[in-house]
Amino acid sequence: MNESDPATRDWLKRMSADDHSLVTMICFPPAGGGMTGFWPWIAPLRGRANLYAASLPGREQRLREEPARALEALAAPLAEAVAALADRPLLVFGHSFGALLAYEIVHRLFAEGRAAPERLHFLASGRVAPQLPSRAPRVSHLAPRDVVFRVAELHGNIPVALLEQPDYVAMIGRALQADLHINETYRWTERPPLPCPVTAVGGVSDPVVSEAELDAWALHAGGGFERRRVAGDHFYFRPATGQRELMEIVSACCETLAATTQ
Repeated sequence: MNESDPATRDWLKRMSADDHSLVTMICFPPAGGGMTGFWPWIAPLRGRANLYAASLPGREQRLREEPARALEALAAPLAEAVAALADRPLLVFGHSFGALLAYEIVHRLFAEGRAAPERLHFLASGRVAPQLPSRAPRVSHLAPRDVVFRVAELHGNIPVALLEQPDYVAMIGRALQADLHINETYRWTERPPLPCPVTAVGGVSDPVVSEAELDAWALHAGGGFERRRVAGDHFYFRPATGQRELMEIVSACCETLAATTQ
């Protein structure tokens, strides 16, 4: 694993130091999100995967940087960083906006011959397939503060106590607005399916992603497709029961990938 590569250090952060795991899991957050959302996954994945998360401009350690407003500005450097870790089997996970970003990165890796189909599994969570228009309300044209409150109203994913802190709202608002701008202006171009397995996961009560919209990911699954639904809403994995179910899905993917090293 080439962790000394500057691209890896800047764009991906290692969250667990488990050298006994055969699989590397790389996580891409939802709009406005960062690495901290994946901290609770370290313990349940110990012994199953080395956990990495994307470090995106405009948040956390890169807060002083301007958030990217173009998909290419994220996909290109992140693909370089992921490719640097492709000496082990890869489980690539993205949720919502992160699923779109992960899809574009995985597609780039295969198009450039930088990943082996049998050693990569793509897990798309909480997003309609990229060829479909999103049903989520368009909000990125609003001021950053208003974007935060509209998203909180839709998904209930931001505690009221944080919404009452102007500095916090301003901090996440700029990254959230930029990510949603990319998500809302995305237009899929027809291309071959990914040659790897694809698993699509979503919450049963997700207001913006239906079962049929998860099934539409099958178009991109040249190496096999599975759809799973978990009790819960758009952020189904935040309650303990949803997280447990998702970790079971992840663990099964890791076991299959680990077998490719035998």
